[in-house]
Amino acid sequence: MNDADGAPPGVPSLSPPGYNPSWMETDTILVVDDEQLIRWSLVERLTQEGYRTLEAENGKEALSRFAEGVDLVLLDYRLPDTDGLNVLKEMRRQDADTLVILLTAYSNVDMAVEVMKEGAYHYATKPFKLDEIALLVQKALETTALRREVRALRASQAQPYG
Repeated sequence: MNDADGAPPGVPSLSPPGYNPSWMETDTILVVDDEQLIRWSLVERLTQEGYRTLEAENGKEALSRFAEGVDLVLLDYRLPDTDGLNVLKEMRRQDADTLVILLTAYSNVDMAVEVMKEGAYHYATKPFKLDEIALLVQKALETTALRREVRALRASQAQPYG
């Protein structure tokens, strides 16, 4: 059996990091932050990793882009028109299966507990290291893939034979 990029077993891959053959589904990540530089750096890194990205600079735009269908959201807590908690609640109402990672420069324990109770997958503070966010994104998307697989297996087991 070949690796994902076609290399035979035991032969090191020559593909660059984030290589994603066209037959593999590309995950879509929505990056929501009012700071253009933060959006740019996250989008650049996630694109290098092989993900499709969408951007939004406020809550209204975030909910509009979210409706296009995304696999993961990186969401700033403080936005010009609302706060990330309200956006998180609405996203969870629309699609409870899409994971959301909250990003904030204003960290405190109460806020972290509140966003986790509302369904955030994780909470990261600014400034952050892009490597750490990339790893967090990978783990979140693995979680999403496993949940989908379990759901599909349960659905196939529920079907009657014959």
